[in-house]
Amino acid sequence: MPSEIRLEHLTKSFGPRRVLDDVGFSIPRGGVVGLLGHNGSGKSTLIKILTGYHRPDHGSDAAAVVGGARIALPAHVDEARFQVAAVHQDLALQPLMSVAENLLVDRLAPTDLSLLRWRQVHRRAAEILARSGAGAIDTRKLVAELRPVERAQLAIARAVDELRGTEHGLLILDEATAFLPRDAVTHVFDLIRGLCAEGLSVLFVSHRMEEVREICDRAVVLRGGQLVAEESVAEVSDDALITQIVGSPVEWLYPEKHPAQEQVRASVRLRSAPGLGGVSFDATAGEIVGLTGLKGMGHDGLIYALFGELPHARGSLAVNGRELDLATMNPRVAAAVAVRLVPSDRLRQGAVGSATVRENATLPHLHTFFRGGLLRRREEREWAGHLVRGYEVQPTDTETVYKTLSGGNQQKVLMARWLETKPQLLLLDEPTQGVDVGVRREIFRRLVEAARAGTTIFYATTETQDLAELCHRVLVFRDGNVVAAVTGDDVTEENISKLCWGTTVEDFVHQKEAS
Repeated sequence: MPSEIRLEHLTKSFGPRRVLDDVGFSIPRGGVVGLLGHNGSGKSTLIKILTGYHRPDHGSDAAAVVGGARIALPAHVDEARFQVAAVHQDLALQPLMSVAENLLVDRLAPTDLSLLRWRQVHRRAAEILARSGAGAIDTRKLVAELRPVERAQLAIARAVDELRGTEHGLLILDEATAFLPRDAVTHVFDLIRGLCAEGLSVLFVSHRMEEVREICDRAVVLRGGQLVAEESVAEVSDDALITQIVGSPVEWLYPEKHPAQEQVRASVRLRSAPGLGGVSFDATAGEIVGLTGLKGMGHDGLIYALFGELPHARGSLAVNGRELDLATMNPRVAAAVAVRLVPSDRLRQGAVGSATVRENATLPHLHTFFRGGLLRRREEREWAGHLVRGYEVQPTDTETVYKTLSGGNQQKVLMARWLETKPQLLLLDEPTQGVDVGVRREIFRRLVEAARAGTTIFYATTETQDLAELCHRVLVFRDGNVVAAVTGDDVTEENISKLCWGTTVEDFVHQKEAS
């Protein structure tokens, strides 16, 4: 049996721009290799070549070498020695179809006039799930009814089934864990280890360094379309990997905390909302307030209730003393008092994916480009170009379709668009989800700059380190209610984690006094 896959000469250009430059590395049989790099470093292009979405440049001789046999890329669908299957961040599942239908959709069309034999379909689906270590999932359930970890397990099982019968299969997990809570990631990793024990090779893409360290044997780093490092994960530090990713030493990821002002900027008086109980607090100008808890505990729901995106909310939000009724709140009312929202699902909720970068960037500012009822397109293009360059969005062409950008660059556009409006209250839901360390650093810098200038920020996330390093105060939610408020020197990753996982406020106070 072959001991490894050797990828060679992966090269891809779009017009004069070379986005992948003669990249090659090995993936051991039964091993997990982490693929790291900035958004826009070439990772997505490499994956698209492996999966057949893109063809490598003509004459580049791109190939996978398996057991001494050289297989041109992309591999033909009937190639028995080497096949690739990928699971992407969105999992590509149909929520209103059953588990069995999602697994076997390409095999459900009857070949004659006979009816489908659903008992056989479900039995076949159960066999596929069991072979991939996900046999506990009910094949008759709708995907919409599954927990996040079950959806990930289903997507992985479907991909693995595509690789059955190949001499050497490569499973690509492209940010497949990005939206999963920590306990769900652990379940997925157990599944991956079981598949590797059967000889499957895995290429694992993640921006979470702790995940790479936990599941990967080796890591390869792309920067500017070139392979810049191959490292044993056990023998390299996080700082060294981050330096390779960014291209220069990273002495700090988080800006220094600044003192908040004394003036009350926002007052929250929520009586109730779906999944939430009563929540009341004031926040001052320049204060960064963290909202956190385990998945489903309500901390993220508060963000949408305050913006008018969560129906049946009752209570009020006051901004600079102007009180707004949450029962009649909507995004237009929120915008009138300079409240801005950056949602976690930037592509579906935060932007128009089919529109250009220019159109998305200038949308809140469009009225400023009208003169005498006519849109001054030249001014609009110049303004968008200035914004894109100032926030280092790649590529810099403002006519690029927004949804074709990498996740990090999509987020840069949204952050730039709203920060340029000088918001009074900025609502953030997982703003660094699915972005690389370099983009994270830039987002943190921009947020702290805005806070220093007086913007109040409500930051909803489950990333406890980000909360500890950025926030003046952290509110911990459980079952829709705030169960603890951590302030001052108590805002540490350890304290936040303990309170999220069930330490009572009384125990927390006792532990603090004892120390």
